[in-house]
Amino acid sequence: MANFRALQPARMDEEASPPLPQSRPLLIQKPKRTVTLGACVACRKRKSKCDGNRPICTCCTQKDTGCVYELGPNEKPSQAMKRKNEEMQGELSNLRQLYDSLRLQPEQEAMEILRRIRADPLDTPSSQRIQELADFARHGGTIMQQPSHTPPSPQQNYLGNLVTLPSIRLALEAQYDQSSDILPFPGISSMGSEGPSTRRPRYATDVDVSARSDSLSSRPRPASIEAILHSPSSSHAHCISDTRLASATDWTAVTSNTDLLVAILTSWTTHEYSYYHYLDREALLDDMASGRTDFCSELLLNALLATACSTCPEVHDRGTPFSEFSIMTAFFKEATRLWDLEPDDRSLTRIQAGICLYLFLGKHGRDKAGHVFLAEACRIGQDLGLFGSESPHATQKHSSIPMNKWSHMRAVTAWTLFNFQLNMSFTYCFPVILKTPPPVAIPYQDTPDLEALFRSECTKYTIILDCVNATPSYTEHFDQEKSQPDPGIVEICYQRLTSWWHSRPSILDPEQVPSQQNLLCAMMYHVNIVNLFQPFLALKIPCIAYFDRVRSVTSTALFNLRRLLALQESRNGWSNTITLILHPLVIASFGSLDEISQAPSDAESSEQYQGLLVCLRALAALCSYNYYAQPLFRLLTQKCVALNLSIPGEVQDALDYYTSEEWTKSAKSLVSSQYIADMRKDAERKRMDAVIEAWDGLSIKKGTGRVNDEKL
Repeated sequence: MANFRALQPARMDEEASPPLPQSRPLLIQKPKRTVTLGACVACRKRKSKCDGNRPICTCCTQKDTGCVYELGPNEKPSQAMKRKNEEMQGELSNLRQLYDSLRLQPEQEAMEILRRIRADPLDTPSSQRIQELADFARHGGTIMQQPSHTPPSPQQNYLGNLVTLPSIRLALEAQYDQSSDILPFPGISSMGSEGPSTRRPRYATDVDVSARSDSLSSRPRPASIEAILHSPSSSHAHCISDTRLASATDWTAVTSNTDLLVAILTSWTTHEYSYYHYLDREALLDDMASGRTDFCSELLLNALLATACSTCPEVHDRGTPFSEFSIMTAFFKEATRLWDLEPDDRSLTRIQAGICLYLFLGKHGRDKAGHVFLAEACRIGQDLGLFGSESPHATQKHSSIPMNKWSHMRAVTAWTLFNFQLNMSFTYCFPVILKTPPPVAIPYQDTPDLEALFRSECTKYTIILDCVNATPSYTEHFDQEKSQPDPGIVEICYQRLTSWWHSRPSILDPEQVPSQQNLLCAMMYHVNIVNLFQPFLALKIPCIAYFDRVRSVTSTALFNLRRLLALQESRNGWSNTITLILHPLVIASFGSLDEISQAPSDAESSEQYQGLLVCLRALAALCSYNYYAQPLFRLLTQKCVALNLSIPGEVQDALDYYTSEEWTKSAKSLVSSQYIADMRKDAERKRMDAVIEAWDGLSIKKGTGRVNDEKL
């Protein structure tokens, strides 16, 4: 029988239970280890458990070793990786800035940069030292101070320290590695990376208006790290601001944020007013500060702020058109409300407001809609006698204004309007509205240095108007059936333009004073030359006897355009430019593509291709703060792909976003433009409206680099 223990009945509850046999003591559960976001460097190397105590962890304290953290307090590894990536990109951009400065700067400045590099202090971190050297190379080591009541002009910035630059041709003919010129364009833009903000329709304290009203808010917008490289510091912007700017809060109901308004108007002075000069800034600010309405109005200031927002880096989402919660859109809506409020108003400020509203809509690809404001401004100018024989006494608003000041303001407004509408006529290809120049003398004769650029542009547009009247094909080049240019008349116009160019004062020379304004004016001069000879290139049956001459002149103009764009990139960058530079960029790009298509062999080693890369980088950077740059960027890159030209990978990333179905659908609903980018063929079909309408079937096959629809 098995030797098992006999089973016993269970004890009753009331029975006392005997003491249990001694068992193993219960284990005391240790507290869970505190989770640390990142270990210190020493613990990672030892593979020890780090408790994350700062400034010295427990393990390093016991082992008496140095404790260094690569992560910041409460910083996640992903955040640290993003921060390191941004630091590396910034350092790379600074090194490229130093390289370009050593390559392009005059010998004396290059030697000074080299001396500073060799005099590297041992107690300064290398990244900080590189940043200091790049800032010195970029700004020349000094920040010019501006008088409080004088607008900062590019000429004044350079008067104190004029330099003699080497020839642009020599500087850009220097061969260098292509990769050194290609700046990265990360797929995630600095704009919109902060995430959506709380939606509220007030702008009293909003500087960062990052909320978006459209579906594009969920998509990262490609942007250029080059924009970070050349972005001006806010301290520099405010140091040149005018004390009268703070009174802008009294003229707009959109926001009471004085710092934001001052920043916007200061940036506008540098990046828009200094080129267009569509009003007298001194008169505007005097009336704005004193509360007078002779040369300032709520309509004018809100319209001015609407277009000025695109020039100010402190206003976010500048590249998102008509966002419901954007402060830029709020200024525009307030300006149009005031415009409709007094439809019968005939004043100088309404003319200037019309120019501002046209500029605003043009930046958003809606120049067709903006044409109403420009045409109305021209009609008011004619009604006020700015282009006729009406006496200024008949339109004087207040007898308290001195007659010489009133006459001066009328002259400034008349010449401003005349220059602007003629400029826009050639940019957007519509008939000239004002066909006679103002009957008064060009203003600012008593301050030749202060307004030299404005007076020079007035002279140029007078010559261009004569060319328009003598050569109808100059403005009808988009209608090839009617255009029959006369070579003799075109040559006369060409000689007049070149004579004007060579007679300009040295302070406007882009090689001696490479300011944004001087460089853009030089670019527009060469664009005017291309426009003058373009009708001959567009003829279905070219004039053989004159064709070689036309090719020679236009090729030289395109070459000079590419040189100036490269100089703009190295000296000023693309982070905050005068937005009209889009037009020279497009002319240079498609002109270069035309030249490459005629000699496709070994195209990527040509000077035209290198200039094309500059244009691609520029457009990719402008996309972050100018909406109209986006469809132009897509059109250009697709042309490059169609010609089997390789484009940088970072530019391809941006193209992937701008060829998405979501972006294309939005562009079709937004863009209403007469602009013609490619004027080589059927120009009417090449207006941007028609181009974007044909984008439905366009896509780029991945891996092939080819466009599956040839109708570009």
